[in-house]
Amino acid sequence: MIKYLIAYLLIIFCVDILQAQTISWQDSSSNAVVYLHIDEADFKEHKHRTSGKFDVIETHPKYHQTVLATINKALRKYPASVINEHFTTIYVYDEFDKKRIMMGTYLGRHGFFFAVKYMEDGSVNTEMLERLIHHEFSHRLFLFESKGFDDKAWTANNTLKYGDIKSYRQNLETELFDKGFIYKYSVMNKLEDFSTFAENLFVSKPGFWEAIKSHETLRNKFKVASEFYESIDPQFNEAYFLDMHGVSLD
Repeated sequence: MIKYLIAYLLIIFCVDILQAQTISWQDSSSNAVVYLHIDEADFKEHKHRTSGKFDVIETHPKYHQTVLATINKALRKYPASVINEHFTTIYVYDEFDKKRIMMGTYLGRHGFFFAVKYMEDGSVNTEMLERLIHHEFSHRLFLFESKGFDDKAWTANNTLKYGDIKSYRQNLETELFDKGFIYKYSVMNKLEDFSTFAENLFVSKPGFWEAIKSHETLRNKFKVASEFYESIDPQFNEAYFLDMHGVSLD
């Protein structure tokens, strides 16, 4: 856990605070602020741990309301107290990673960064955007609320070592379920293992809950994950996530 905190602290010190002309939105029930940047000029040449530089393409104004509605939908799934403590600033672009690998990242006090993905018809892929939000927010919670995470119980379900698979692929992989993982990306490290699982607790991919029901390793991880969220706020128990998706594990 400490090594993850050190890694993120190094990122924080290496990244300049980004300034630009923006439109902003304040969530009335919390302190969360969203910035949709409409001027890319000031964002060139910023160092980044993966891409080397920020390569920002602004989000077109016609999509702003859709993006804001998606962020609002995501934030409403958390108690205001959790948002107030952990979720401060969100930056949304059409693109910020010149290699087009990264769609979202959490950079500590600099906030959360997301890129918008579009459907074939040109509309915003709101499901992917919301899943990204939950994924990156779970990074923050994992790093700062680690006392409530049962590390031993979580990793006891893994039959692969972290790093055995190095892939950004984020599709449900049935051959990995009995090995304790849902994506190939989950095998990268413990942080991504948790966050790929956590994102599906809020915005589930088809087949996720069926996998939880039928694979003991994943059912065990669901128990650990829900207990972790419950340690942050009593609202986040197993029943909360099951009711959210209208599923039962019986």
